[in-house]
Amino acid sequence: MNGYVRLVYRNIRANLDKASLFFELIFPLFFIFVEGYGYTGIIQPFDLGNGRLIPYKVYLAAGAVCLTVINGGTNAGTQLWYDRKNGMFEQILMGPFNRAQYILGIVLATLIIGIAGSLLVFGLAFPVLGYSIAWTLRGALLVAFSLVIGTVFFGGLAIALSVVLRSSETFQIVSSFIFFVFLFTSSVFFPAATAPEPIRTISLLNPLTYTADIFRDGLFGLSPALLALELPVLAIEAAAIFAVAVFAFRRIRV
Repeated sequence: MNGYVRLVYRNIRANLDKASLFFELIFPLFFIFVEGYGYTGIIQPFDLGNGRLIPYKVYLAAGAVCLTVINGGTNAGTQLWYDRKNGMFEQILMGPFNRAQYILGIVLATLIIGIAGSLLVFGLAFPVLGYSIAWTLRGALLVAFSLVIGTVFFGGLAIALSVVLRSSETFQIVSSFIFFVFLFTSSVFFPAATAPEPIRTISLLNPLTYTADIFRDGLFGLSPALLALELPVLAIEAAAIFAVAVFAFRRIRV
């Protein structure tokens, strides 16, 4: 257990530099307070199914909170890539640590950073928006499920990419492109059901759509018919991509 704690602490310290903190907080807040307020005047409030009209800035704020799961996942792949580049990966495995401890240390650090970032963005944005939320145990569990499983998915994806892509330039370009595809074809900015084809179909296959939808369901007390499908689909997608990441990770030669 001490080995896991040391690796998690080391990974958190390595990822909490001022530049990354600035990006992880400012990027979602920029969407909330610039795009949210800018489009509120031209986009009508949404009725998401519980009879309460949700202003666009509040709808977008809930989606933007989920952006931190992408940022947290990117940290996992970046950490592994730089460890391999700088020889730290080999040094760690030569010490009192094994591969399982190493990858679990990255995953746990990713979860802590991702969830903490989500809660921080949420705490900064929603009081300013002036939208009251009636928390329930069911709602809190849905919010926690979406953030944890979403972070596992994008963390696993970033780890797999960092193993496959050998150069830092290629990794940054490809990972940024893939994550932007996930972002702009998800329900972060608009309801998936209102999008035209083929964006609607792509959005319904997108795990970030399920992450954002489940987060909103818990936040606003919604019970859509698709919720029973979204929960297992997101869990299966996260488990599958994490299995791919573990398989790729085990093939790294030291």
